[in-house]
Amino acid sequence: MSMRSHRPSRPSRPSHPSRSAAAGLFLLALAPLARADVLFDNGGFITDPAGGTGSIAGLPISRADGFTIPGQSFTFSTTGIAATVATGTASADDFLIPDGEQWDLSHITLFAFQTSQTTATVTSIRINLWTEPPYSADSPPPVPSPVPMPVLAAPVVIPAPPGTFVCHRQSPSSTGTVRPVFAYKLSLDSLPAEGVIGPGVVLGPGRYWVEWAFEGASSPSANVFQPLVTPRTQEVLPPHNARLLNDPFNTGARVWFEGREGFVSGVSDGRAYSLPFILEGTRTILPPDCPADFNNSGAVSVQDIFDFLTAYFMNDPSADVNNSGGISVQDIFDYLALYFAGC
Repeated sequence: MSMRSHRPSRPSRPSHPSRSAAAGLFLLALAPLARADVLFDNGGFITDPAGGTGSIAGLPISRADGFTIPGQSFTFSTTGIAATVATGTASADDFLIPDGEQWDLSHITLFAFQTSQTTATVTSIRINLWTEPPYSADSPPPVPSPVPMPVLAAPVVIPAPPGTFVCHRQSPSSTGTVRPVFAYKLSLDSLPAEGVIGPGVVLGPGRYWVEWAFEGASSPSANVFQPLVTPRTQEVLPPHNARLLNDPFNTGARVWFEGREGFVSGVSDGRAYSLPFILEGTRTILPPDCPADFNNSGAVSVQDIFDFLTAYFMNDPSADVNNSGGISVQDIFDYLALYFAGC
């Protein structure tokens, strides 16, 4: 795969004028993509590959994890979490790109079901991307300041491909409920960023949040649900921390908050969970970071000195090359030492 030379910004210098404002998000003109690999899988949810009984005998099932609220003996469970355009709800979960890697995302696979539907009914999915955990101004406190914003001003509507049957979602004790979950594999090749449309989303190292909401059949209910990662004891990286756009205060207002099953105000904090999704694309191993290459051009030249001095005289935090917490003449001496040491 070939692409224009464009390296993601170093996290330690996020405010330098030559760095991307989207924390390493780039949309590049690419040659035809190489074979896509699975870059990230947030966790599975099939608990018995042939555990179905009755009319779904022998089919794979996903039995929800049970839990009890303190002071109660009844076993609760979460069959699914709503993320439905028609009701103004959405979900988000995160993924981590390791240092030294760059991912060119080509596809995302999401999983969904609708009550009383036995066929794949999702028609489109709305996608957005965040570089920080999603919050609203009225989210449960504490709320970061400034409030994080998504990369795109509005989610992109992507037509859903034909869904592929995965399993039947169950309560903790059932095995014969007809509740088929379908996988929807979406192409990200038309996902815009910063007002540009191109064939691929290229992300540098860091943590990102992908947001989604489904559109499906309108009756008997428009709600579209998704299973939780099950069992929750499987290793998930990053940890359980899905976020929801819903109404946690029962006021009618939709705000972002951390999803917690079993939450009861003043009684139980509940427990965080993860939502299944899969990212595919191609991985590029980046060359080692070179502190002397101040402008991330891929080479060390006198332009790096000019760019460093510009940042220095603008009192830009990126000029703090020795990470002292402030900018002083010592940073000039230290940067020149890096420059003459080369890469």
